[in-house]
Amino acid sequence: MHNFNYLKPLPTAFCPLPTIYKRMRNMKTKTPLTKSVSRLLGITGMFSLALLLGCVSEKEKQKPNVIIIMADDLGYGDLSCYGSEYIQTPNIDSLSEHGLTFTDYHSNSSVSTPTRAALLTGRYQQRSGLEGVIYVRGETRQTGMAPSEITFADVLKDAGYTTGIMGKWHLGYKKKFNPVHQGFDEFYGYVSGNIDYHSHYDNAGIYDWWHNLDTIREEGYVTDLITDHSVEFIRENKDRPFLLYIPHEAPHVPFQGRNDTAYRYPDRDFSYLGPVEDTAATYREMVEVMDEGVGRVMKTLRDLDLEEETFVVFCSDNGARFGSNGNLRGDKGTLWEGGHRVPAVAYWKGKIEPGSSDELAVSFDLFPTMLSITNTKRPDTLSLDGIDLSPLLFQGETLPERTVVWRYRGQKAVRKGKWKLMITESDTLLFDLEADRYESNDLAPENPGKVEELLDEYRQWKADVVKGVTMRTD
Repeated sequence: MHNFNYLKPLPTAFCPLPTIYKRMRNMKTKTPLTKSVSRLLGITGMFSLALLLGCVSEKEKQKPNVIIIMADDLGYGDLSCYGSEYIQTPNIDSLSEHGLTFTDYHSNSSVSTPTRAALLTGRYQQRSGLEGVIYVRGETRQTGMAPSEITFADVLKDAGYTTGIMGKWHLGYKKKFNPVHQGFDEFYGYVSGNIDYHSHYDNAGIYDWWHNLDTIREEGYVTDLITDHSVEFIRENKDRPFLLYIPHEAPHVPFQGRNDTAYRYPDRDFSYLGPVEDTAATYREMVEVMDEGVGRVMKTLRDLDLEEETFVVFCSDNGARFGSNGNLRGDKGTLWEGGHRVPAVAYWKGKIEPGSSDELAVSFDLFPTMLSITNTKRPDTLSLDGIDLSPLLFQGETLPERTVVWRYRGQKAVRKGKWKLMITESDTLLFDLEADRYESNDLAPENPGKVEELLDEYRQWKADVVKGVTMRTD
C-alpha cells in the first residue's frame, strides 16, 4: 500500500500566517501603537511573509511533474520489452522493467487525430466531432479541435503547472487551433499528420515546423529536435511543477533515418513514403532513435533529481501499419486488436511497483489519472469518459468493469470485460479476448444473448455520445 498524503494540500494549521498578518493589520487600524511596537509588527510581518512564501514554495514542490510520451503508429510488437527481437529499445525497456507494463492498453482510435482528441480531453473523440483524421488536403484542413474543449493542459495550467508540448499536434492546421490556445504554454513541433524528418515540409509541400504561433527555420532530425526541446523544457522548469506532452513523429512515415536526405519540398513531386529502399531497417532506426530520446529525457530527470517527483507514461496513438502488431489481427485503421491494442508503460520511481497488468486501460484514462495524482480538482462543468487508473497504479487494485466503444469508418467494436463485439459492414463477430486475443474464433453463434447485450451497449453509447454531434472528420 502507498501513502497518498504527499498528494494532499497542507492543512491550514500548517500555514496560518495570512490570518495572523490580517489580524495584525486590523490591530494597527484600531489601536495607536508606539514606534517600537509598530517596528516589531513590521519585522514580524516581513518574517511572516517570508515564511508564507516558503510555505507556498514547499506546496509547489509537492506537486508531481507529469510527462506523457506518445509514439506514432508504433505497434504492439515493435519494442523489445513487448517481444521484438529485431528492434532494440533499452530505454523504454528500462521503464517497463521498473514500472507497470500494460498488456491490455488501447488507443481510443486506430488512427491519429481521434486518439489525440480523446487523450487530451479525457472524453470520446466523437464528443468533439473528430471521429476521423484531419487531412493535409481537402475540407478537413480547415477544421480542428474547438478551443472551447477543455484539455488536461488547460486544467493543470489553472492548477499552477507550466505546460509544454513538443512534437505532433494533428488537431488543426489553422492558428486558432494551435496548442497555445488549448492550455499549452509552449509548443515546438508540427501541426499536420507527418512531415519530412529533415526539411520539415508536410505531405502537401507546406512548411510545418512551429514555435508557438510562428513557423521557424530550425535544422535537425525531427525526432532529435523533439527530444532537444523536451530536455530544454525540463531544465527550464525544474524548480516548478510542469506537464510535458511529447508526441513523437516516429515511427510514422516517411521512412527517414538520421542521415537520410530531405526529399519533400514545395517545388518538386515527392512520394508519401519517401525514397528509402530498405524500409524495414529504416523503421528500426526510427524507433531506436526515439528510444534514445526517451533515455535522454529520463537522464535529464535523474541529473536534476526529478525522477522521484515525475510521473511518466509511454504509449502509442494506434497500431502499426508498417511495423509489428505482435501477431494481433489487423493493423492501423482497423478496429481489430492490431489497430488499437498498443504498448504502454507507466513509471514513477518509488511510487509504482514494477510489474505488468492485464487490466483494460484506454488513452482517455490518462486525463482523470493526472487529476488524481496531482490532486487537481476536476472543473464542475467537465464530465470525463475515462477513469482514474491510480488504484491500479499505486495499490494494484482491479479496475471496475466498464464498456468501451470504438467506431471508425463503418467499423464498430464494443468491449466489456473479456468480451469484444466486432461489427463490420458484413459481419457481427464475438470474441473472448482472455482466451483468444488474436480474434480467430468467432463465438457469436453460440452466444446470441451476449451479442445482443453488447449491441444494446453500443446503442446506449451512440445515444449518449454521438446524438446531436456534427462530425467534422470521418
